Amino acid sequence: MHSHQMAEQDQKREAILEAALKRFKRFGLAKTTMDEIAKDLEISKGSLYYYFSDKDRIYVAVVERIVNGCFIDISTFLETAGSMQEVMDRYLSVKEWMLLEYHLLFGTNMWVSDKPSSLMRQIGEMVHQSEIRFISSWLKKGIGLGELSEQHDPAVTADLLVQVMFGFWINWCKWQTADFDLQDANNIKEFMNRERKMLTIFFNGLK
Repeated sequence: MHSHQMAEQDQKREAILEAALKRFKRFGLAKTTMDEIAKDLEISKGSLYYYFSDKDRIYVAVVERIVNGCFIDISTFLETAGSMQEVMDRYLSVKEWMLLEYHLLFGTNMWVSDKPSSLMRQIGEMVHQSEIRFISSWLKKGIGLGELSEQHDPAVTADLLVQVMFGFWINWCKWQTADFDLQDANNIKEFMNRERKMLTIFFNGLK
């Protein structure tokens, strides 16, 4: 395949992800159809299926794109950061922005259902891996800055921390009252404050 054809295909793929993101962001996964995405782009459904075999694949690609963008941002910031605290501030603000901006996309209600679907597991795994890579570099940075003790293996500790944070989030979402709005900005801010306290205690334990 010629390079200009490849570039054209990439552009089409990007356009599909953009259009799908707009829908997922406003209506969530369940209420978005392949028909609507094709209509938004003014292409045939056949063209859409040429790039993605189903809606779940589009969803995974959309989430991957957002998550990668966020981790590129905080990883770039990490390179020149002067302290663990600076990184924490940036990390939590990016995370809060992501939850506020894309709460419907991430379908918080899907995360707290009793058994996650295979799609949610796939997304969860992908997000966890990006987060583990980032936190592992963050811990290495902390060791390099002399803020954390060298006796802790960054990869093992990062894996543990991601599990703790994920459990913390699921539990918090799951045990709220029935009329509690998970998407409310104040509630997301409250959760981020709790996460900040928990991370502070966790990092203090690694000194």
